[in-house]
Amino acid sequence: MCEILAVAFPGPEPWARVRPWALALERMGVAGFGWGVAWVEDGAVRGYRDPGRLHDDRTGDARLGAIRSHRYLVHLRRPSQLTTVSLADSQPFVAEDGSAAFAHNGRFEEAEQLRPRFAGQLAGRADSEVGFRLFEALMTGGDAPADAVAATHRQLGGAANLGVLTSRGELLLYAGNPGNQVWQFRLEDAAVASTALHSADQALVSLCLPSARDAAPVAGGVATIAAPDPVQPVRPRR
Repeated sequence: MCEILAVAFPGPEPWARVRPWALALERMGVAGFGWGVAWVEDGAVRGYRDPGRLHDDRTGDARLGAIRSHRYLVHLRRPSQLTTVSLADSQPFVAEDGSAAFAHNGRFEEAEQLRPRFAGQLAGRADSEVGFRLFEALMTGGDAPADAVAATHRQLGGAANLGVLTSRGELLLYAGNPGNQVWQFRLEDAAVASTALHSADQALVSLCLPSARDAAPVAGGVATIAAPDPVQPVRPRR
């Protein structure tokens, strides 16, 4: 019952621009059992996680106040197993080398079968971290991000939406959970993709983010979130 929000700006923007959109998803959805955000800074992916609610996280407000980036990947958590509520199982997961971040909404059917393969790398107990380590292994093996995210779902099975952010600014949202549609749209000058609050209608854009424009569902597979180039000022002719 988690939600994923992916935001691409034409240039660096403060976290404060994204936070109200994430708060709207948290308020309208059923998350509140952990949250986190990943962003690109100085050529690497950085991240922040907390096991509580975004709305209540004053430490996060202070730590993220100075962040500016052109890419953000937000995860709002409502786990299928409430005993896994912890910092270790909060998302997005960020690779130790800063190469990528990974977020998951849904349930991986084959996670327990693959868990022993990554036993020495797992800090938590949720199936999402198994997916993260598999995705990381596929990327290390040479797969492109879009191929790695699709292969992660294929190998682990189940219903899964997956968000990925790389250090090169590639921002992907993979739609593979029929129970939580992925939508793409525009918010102000940003290109945005988000899961749909587990609502079969268009409540995401009509009630939660009413200023969204050009909203369209993602039929399935990988959606790339790429912001338009910044508008250049028109210089008068001399």
